Formats: sequence, C-alpha cells, structure tokens
Amino acid sequence: MTKDESSAGAPSLYVNDALYERLIALDRLWKQPGDPPAPELVETCERLIKREARLLDDGEFERWIELFSRECIYWIPLGRANDPRREVTVEFHDRRRLTDRVARLRTGSAYSQIPPTRTCHLLSNLEIFSGGAGELAARSSFVIQTYRAGVHRALAGWCGYLFVNEDGGWKIALKQINLIDGDEGQENNSFFL
Repeated sequence: MTKDESSAGAPSLYVNDALYERLIALDRLWKQPGDPPAPELVETCERLIKREARLLDDGEFERWIELFSRECIYWIPLGRANDPRREVTVEFHDRRRLTDRVARLRTGSAYSQIPPTRTCHLLSNLEIFSGGAGELAARSSFVIQTYRAGVHRALAGWCGYLFVNEDGGWKIALKQINLIDGDEGQENNSFFL
C-alpha cells in the first residue's frame, strides 16, 4: 500500500486558515510577478508545466498526480480569485480529493465522463518567477480545446502555479485555474483542466 492509499480516507490537515491566507496573498503575486529565477530553474518549471498539460491530454491521470506535492491544491475560483472559505468555487481539491476523483474516473461509471472528454491544452505567455522562500511561481495563459459526445468547446484563461522542492525535485503545490468566464454557468467541466 502506498502512502497515498494508506491516507486516502484521512482528512487533509494542511487545508487550514494559514493555507487559505496564503492562497489569497498569492493573488498579488500573479499580478506583480517578481524576477525570474536562474535559467535552469525556468527550464525545469517550463518542462513541468508542459508535461502536466500533456499528461492531462493523454489521460495519464495517475502520472499527472505524481507531479503534485504531498500537500497540494487544485483550485478553480468562481470568476476572479476569491476566498474559498467564504465564496463558492468551481473546484477546490486537495491531494486526497484529486486521488479520489481519478479513482472515480477509472471505474468507468463516472456518468459525466461517458464517453470521456478529449482535451488539447495550448499554453502561451509563460512567465516564471521567484515565489516565497524555496518556492517558484509561474503564470501561463491557456486555451483548452475539448471534444465529448460530438460537442467541441474551447475554454480559456490563465493558470497560476506554485512549485516547491520536494524529495529532490520540483512539484506543483498549487494550480489555480482562472477561466475568463468562470463567473458564468459552466457546462460539463467534470474533466481536469
């Protein structure tokens, strides 16, 4: 049994007020990015973001989760970034919830994903900069082309990423997905963005 499997039912003790305050503070970081880190760190983060998009497009969700830190957040605010303690979000998942979601998709019984959504992530305007101590941050614009059950859609917006060095490698601690129409009704977004 892996560490993730043994703690699958355990509460996420890292989702607390300090984490929420940090998420709110990051909104300023996305708007006024700092200086870029050393070129090799920029390249590492760029590869990580591109790999993440490719794994999502390929449906390799188990390998995708491996890119995230043990204490991670996957967040889609409703409209502009908000306080997820006080306002509705499109999605707000910790690692346990992400793992549960992948397991549900793999059952083949997730009605909202029969047939599964096909995606193609297009990334641009990538900026990588220093975050807090021992952290790197990035912001990237995206367009996600989707196809499911004869319907073609496009989703657009920008992602904010926070990376931490964990076990000798950089991992995604936060993926904040900001849809340009996040404050409008969303169709079937039961796939990973």
